[in-house]
Amino acid sequence: MLPGIGPIVADGPLAAGLGEAAGHVAGGLARMLERAGLSPDEAEAWQTRVESGAVLVGAHADTARAPQAAEALRSNGAVRTTHGVWA
Repeated sequence: MLPGIGPIVADGPLAAGLGEAAGHVAGGLARMLERAGLSPDEAEAWQTRVESGAVLVGAHADTARAPQAAEALRSNGAVRTTHGVWA
């Protein structure tokens, strides 16, 4: 649970960045997701979803396994998935 942001599950570089984002002003999650390769509009949309009660789950996978990770999330109830490339 990130104060002011909401419930998030993450691992790897995303987890470290999200921990840092929790200590910043509103918009920290969106900036972190942009660094993870999402477009600014998509990052803002995810932040809005999380602030509205959605749960964000981040998975660190190589490019070849990203589709399998997304499918595993969808088959277990994920409503939306997206793929970013860490900068």
